[in-house]
Amino acid sequence: MKRKLFFLFLILMTVHSILKGTEVNQPGLTVKETFFVYVKAVQNSDIESLFSTITNNENFFFLTSRGRLINTREGYYKFHEEWFGEKNWEMPVDFVESHEGKEYGYATAIYHYKSHRPGGEIYNLDSYFTLIFHKEEGMWKAVADICTPIERFITKDDKEIKYTSDQMVLFDIIKNRRTVRKFKPTPIPKEHILKILEAAHFAPTAGNQQPWKFLVIQDRTKLDLLSEKALTWTLEKYKKTKNPSSEQLKNLKNRLENVLKNILSAPVYVAVLIDSEAPYADYILYDGILAAGTMMIAARALGYGTGFFTTFFPEKEMKSFFQIPDKYQLICFSPIGIPVEWPEAPPKKDIKDLVVFDSF
Repeated sequence: MKRKLFFLFLILMTVHSILKGTEVNQPGLTVKETFFVYVKAVQNSDIESLFSTITNNENFFFLTSRGRLINTREGYYKFHEEWFGEKNWEMPVDFVESHEGKEYGYATAIYHYKSHRPGGEIYNLDSYFTLIFHKEEGMWKAVADICTPIERFITKDDKEIKYTSDQMVLFDIIKNRRTVRKFKPTPIPKEHILKILEAAHFAPTAGNQQPWKFLVIQDRTKLDLLSEKALTWTLEKYKKTKNPSSEQLKNLKNRLENVLKNILSAPVYVAVLIDSEAPYADYILYDGILAAGTMMIAARALGYGTGFFTTFFPEKEMKSFFQIPDKYQLICFSPIGIPVEWPEAPPKKDIKDLVVFDSF
């Protein structure tokens, strides 16, 4: 009875595969032939045909191209179910070799996975993959799938120009940096603070003079007091320059209290300072701004938001409040923290409108 059901299953799978344009595993196929049934099923996103080549046992060893281990047949099924639900991808395969023993065999190939992204980029992954087969009911069935990445890269208009995944990660980090104005109170590990500031320390600097100092503030009592002081400083400046009515001043105070409460809600702040007595004093401003920018990109790489804030934190008052020595100048006062939410990306001008080659 079981044998009849088994062959009925094979017949149904065969009919299904014919209709879908793929094949199914069957008794008598070699390891190499079974391997190509597997490949064709993947290329056609045909999960039923694919699983005619997979062991019926629950245990399965799958090491993905990203080093993730899936060790069940069910997990392998779910992986392919999700993958096959995606669109705009292809996977040409170059066969390398196969070997067939009495009970076990293997087949190795190189696949060239390509995924077309909405922006026109093509994500490419070249990887070795080896299928290990075991003889079950007269058929070769895969019991393990091991992927070994060779190269990941991005191409776009010019197919000869490649960007590695590491390069694309860097570009994405830069594009996704945002000025954040409201933070969660989640503490930041000291290791992360030092890692971010170490990156800032490697910013370009004139004559390698490294004129910066990074004042790190984490004391919540001091930050709350700073919020009160910043409100006073800003209102006093407004009164001197705008001569507002009492109603205007009241409205501004209410708005500023909320703004400062949010801006000063991060667990960590860094005052980026530059030493006016550095050897190349004419360049310290550039050095300081480059360090601040590098710091913000490094923070984004670790998932933190920042901001280049100066408006509410005037240099003279800040130096007095934090007892900063006279020789230092303030570049900016930046929060570092996890945003309550990431701001939307602001519109940017077309790069073609900003670039001039050789001459105007």
